[in-house]
Amino acid sequence: MPDKDELTSHLDNAMYGPPKLHPDEQRQYLGTFRERVSLLMSIEQVQQGEFQTAFKQELTAHPVYQVIFNGHAGMASLKPYLTIAGQLQRAFTIVQDDFYGDQPKNSGLVVIAKTAIDVNPIKVELKYPASKDAQPEETKTPTSFWEKIKHHFNQ
Repeated sequence: MPDKDELTSHLDNAMYGPPKLHPDEQRQYLGTFRERVSLLMSIEQVQQGEFQTAFKQELTAHPVYQVIFNGHAGMASLKPYLTIAGQLQRAFTIVQDDFYGDQPKNSGLVVIAKTAIDVNPIKVELKYPASKDAQPEETKTPTSFWEKIKHHFNQ
């Protein structure tokens, strides 16, 4: 007969899932560990769309890397990044558990390797400081009446 601590542990695992190793680190890096992360962007950076070129450069430079997206960034904000990942045929996952956070400074996406790589820096603004794009042309919001009509017909 199992002892009481073993039984309690088994019941806790059944009810709450197995305990996470380094939960704060996994929360920050969307379910993975720091040593596997090659690029990190916040929800705010994903929503602003200013580092799409840097994201594409990172995926192009590392064909076997994968992406984890935080669904709390919103599908409209993730769409350009999902398109890039799809065009480059990269595997990706979207996580949306409350565990990962929904605040602007929480992680919005991570580019990861399957094994430890220990890359520094990983924050997009430090790794690609010159790549801070203006909003890409195709996602700019038209302002004048004629721009809106032109934009409508070009979609």
